[in-house]
Amino acid sequence: MRVLAAGFIFALGLATSFSAHAGVPPPRPTEFDICQGCHGVFAQGNAELGAPRIAGLDAQYLGRQLADFRDRRRGSGAGDAFGAQMVTIASMLDDTTIGRLAAYVSAMPEVQVPTTLSGDGKAGRAAYTTCAACHGVNGEGSVSLGAPRLAGMTDSYLARQFVAYASGMRGSSAGDDRGAAMRGITAGIKGDKAVRDVISYAVSLPGPATFSATACADHPAGACGSSR
Repeated sequence: MRVLAAGFIFALGLATSFSAHAGVPPPRPTEFDICQGCHGVFAQGNAELGAPRIAGLDAQYLGRQLADFRDRRRGSGAGDAFGAQMVTIASMLDDTTIGRLAAYVSAMPEVQVPTTLSGDGKAGRAAYTTCAACHGVNGEGSVSLGAPRLAGMTDSYLARQFVAYASGMRGSSAGDDRGAAMRGITAGIKGDKAVRDVISYAVSLPGPATFSATACADHPAGACGSSR
């Protein structure tokens, strides 16, 4: 009964939050199944499968990534096994389905994910100033700049993206202007430790929610207390 009740509460909360995406119907009963096989029922991600948390990400960003996978602007680089899986999945999606899925996942409740990197967040604080220009001082991301949220996201996935950009596995496809820009930015962060440190700092940021002064003590002035 507790499981059923929890499921009902989750569904009710999701339906309520989904109403913010007026005019976009939720996915059909089986459409999200193909996502949850790797990303989880709550879109919380699964590090063992290489699947990041996607719950709560901006719908425009999610839709663009699915379209990029489908159109092979992303995931077609040599050696990108995880990307190749997404290319296969996204190839089955048309624009309307992508719109439904993106809105649905974006409206899903926040999910806390464990950190797995042994980085020093304080050491990564200075390097993050470059990231903040697009991803925000709170790590909240920017819809207008097409920059995804970093706060609270899956750190192992972010580390893999650094490798993908550095190797040209990501950001080298024709038409991927944002990816090309990220290749230049990530090239400025040298060494595994520096990468772990800046990611550890980024995922520890408060994001768009309002946090207490205690929770924000280690972050730059002005990085906390905002609400969006």
